[in-house]
Amino acid sequence: MYHSKPNHSTQALCIILLASLLAILPLQLAAAADSQQIKSPSEKALSSKGSDVLVTVNGKKLTSAEVDAELNAQINAFKQQVPPEQMEKVAAQINQMKDKMREQKVNEFVEKTVLTQEADKKKITVTDNETNAIIKNYESQLPQGTSLESVLAMQGMSLQKMRDEITFRLRAQKLIEASVKEQAPPTDQEISEYYTKNKQNFDEPESVHARHILVKTDPSDNETAKKAKKAKIETIRKQLMSGADFAKVAQEKSDCPSKSKGGDLGTFSKGRMVKEFEDAAFSQKANEIGPVVDTKFGHHIIQVLEHNPAKSKSLVEVKDQISGTLQQQAQNKAIKEYIDGLKKQAKIEYGKN
Repeated sequence: MYHSKPNHSTQALCIILLASLLAILPLQLAAAADSQQIKSPSEKALSSKGSDVLVTVNGKKLTSAEVDAELNAQINAFKQQVPPEQMEKVAAQINQMKDKMREQKVNEFVEKTVLTQEADKKKITVTDNETNAIIKNYESQLPQGTSLESVLAMQGMSLQKMRDEITFRLRAQKLIEASVKEQAPPTDQEISEYYTKNKQNFDEPESVHARHILVKTDPSDNETAKKAKKAKIETIRKQLMSGADFAKVAQEKSDCPSKSKGGDLGTFSKGRMVKEFEDAAFSQKANEIGPVVDTKFGHHIIQVLEHNPAKSKSLVEVKDQISGTLQQQAQNKAIKEYIDGLKKQAKIEYGKN
């Protein structure tokens, strides 16, 4: 309620979790589509009839109808989550993106096919137990009362489609681990050069760690309700000034979801909260009970627990982080080159223009 942007809904959280679940490989396979060794399909080639073949990879075909069916399922599922007042704008944006989305599906098909065929050659398998373990891990992260089926429906995906995708990614991961040598850690000189070139990325802005109590207001409140809510927040503040436990009072009386954490909002920098809330939080002294602050969400009482000045992290502080980044970049490059090599060896034929 206090953010300048709305919190993620349960649906958005589930979508993020699903995306995280499927991102098993250390490098997204779609990245290999940028390879210059294989010509990408043109927009004209993709704008074909449903029965037309968009691409053939070593004899395996992908038709326009197959791509359209998958895209339409995903688009329709997405539209179910769009507020009616935004539907026209969103639909126009989707139409503008369709050609790119179709092209991405074709590139994904090419990469998945060459990786699957190579895994078949090397007899790389994945057991049901391995796939089930991934699914169970994902289900354990879902919000209480949310079913796997409902999350999949949000993505226009069936449970079998999810299983197939997980199995493919596990096989591809095993293939890549067996075929791509682990890259050596960067040298101290490489780390130092990266730090110098990207020093601004290690600057930490001023931030505060704060908690709050909210008495929510509504534009439809009549004068009686407004006075009652104002009196409630003032009474709460008096209790806090008299020594009441902030976390306990927040749990009992706050209207914000953060009440479950005693009102704790964590650490945030400027630009994350609505202006009135931000101005108050960054001007308060640590541990003091601030005055009542009014925002479009309601009446707030803020307590700043820690005020952190802006600073720039030293090379010593970020050396391990940079080392990991550079090593992962080198690994990603090696994986991309491996996939590009498989594509170069394959017979890939795109639909005629």
